[in-house]
Order: sequence, then structure tokens, then C-alpha cells
Amino acid sequence: MKLKDQTSSQDRLMTWDDSFCFKCYPGVDCFNKCCGNVTIFLTPIDVMRMRKALGITSEEFLERHTHRLISHNTGLPAVVLRMNENEGKTCPFVTEEGCSIYQDRPYSCRLFPLDTANGVEYKFIAKPETCHGLAESETWTVERWRKEQDLRYYDDPDHNLKDIMAADQVWEEPIADPRMQDMFLMALYDLDRFREFIFKSSFLQKFKIDDDILEKIREDDLSLLYFGMQWLRFVLFGQKGFLKIDKEYLEKKKREVLGSQG
Repeated sequence: MKLKDQTSSQDRLMTWDDSFCFKCYPGVDCFNKCCGNVTIFLTPIDVMRMRKALGITSEEFLERHTHRLISHNTGLPAVVLRMNENEGKTCPFVTEEGCSIYQDRPYSCRLFPLDTANGVEYKFIAKPETCHGLAESETWTVERWRKEQDLRYYDDPDHNLKDIMAADQVWEEPIADPRMQDMFLMALYDLDRFREFIFKSSFLQKFKIDDDILEKIREDDLSLLYFGMQWLRFVLFGQKGFLKIDKEYLEKKKREVLGSQG
């Protein structure tokens, strides 16, 4: 039986060419049961897509639908989906018919029944005794499953974010400054507030940003997210990239500070 074969290989690591059996649909008896009592970490892309699907601002989404956790290793915030306060701790977006925001569901929901093992290989996160979709006969390769679930859309932003988080030489000690933590949260998850910060504060006086970049980030959230990642590299690590500091502005501020001290 498929279930028996798959049970014996639950602990195996898979690459893109490896295959597995799975199908989730309303007819399977465990339908929707995996959508509760779980911790779902949200990526910046998840927040961007989900809040648009709900027609609310990024700030509203974070306030209503998420918890914030602080990493012990880095001191930086992570965003977790807020589940319903009921016995099953069910997902607020799941109905009897399935996910109400299915087209914009989170990355981890798309990848299920798999999970990433080490950034390159994949493993099962679902167990055959509770996920009966693993007993179905439909066969997938990891690559075809990723394509079917539109996971390639997430790859480049995910790699950019991992580049920031994997800078081990920088994390000599966790960041404890709440302002730095909030900058990180704003630039990656609260894009509406980040856009307002760029265009309605002194940001564009401090930095010289090319007009074509400004045009993109004014309207396009994905472009703004990429910009936010570059800005974080500068804020956290001093990597300037395309960010050019306006030296005249800095000199002006320096003279103002010196004048106030005199």
C-alpha cells in the first residue's frame, strides 16, 4: 500500500527529483484538521499577500492577525500567525470548505506536507497516522509540487532575507535596541508604514535614491520589500549598496548639533 511505503520513508531527506504521494481535498477524512494547533511563521511575502487579500493595511494585519516573537540568537523579531482562541486553536481563515484566502495562503501551508530540512533538501512534516492525504495515489516530485504551489515566487526574496540573517560574523550579541527591532519589522513586514517613512519623513533628504527606484517603491510592494532588505543591510551592517548618503545633509545636521552645543 502507498501508506505503508510512505510511512517507512518518513524520515528521508528529498531533493527536487524525489517523489512522494499526496492529495488533499474535501473528501479526505482529515480535511482541515492540519489547520489548527500549529505555529505558522509568516514570511514578508506572506504578510504582503495576505493583507492584500483581506483588503487591509499591513499595520492592521499585524495588529489583528499576528504575534511578534524575538529571536534569542539575533534579537530580531519574527511574525507568527495568531490562531483562534478556541479549543482547537484553529486558523482564522479556514472554513468548512477550506482556506478562505487559498490563493494567498502562507508559504508553510503551500509547502505542506513537506518542510525544508536544511535549505536544500526537504522532509515530511506531516505524519501518515494523522494526514491521510499521504495515503492517496497521486504522485509528485518535490520540484513539481513546488511549481504547483507557486513556491518559486518566494525563492528570491527568501534568499535575500537569509543573506541578512546568516551574517554570523555580525551577530556577536543579540540586538537589544527596540528601535532597531522596530526598523527590522517595519522594513520587512509593515510595508505601508515603511513607505510612509520613506516619503513623509526626512529619509529622502538623508539618502539620494534614483528616480526609477522611487517610482517603483512608491506603488509596488515587492519592489519596496527588496528596497527594505537593502536598507536593512545598511542599517544593520553598514553595507551601502545603492543607498547613497547625502553628505551635504549630514554636514548641515552636524553644524546644527555643534551650534546647539555652543
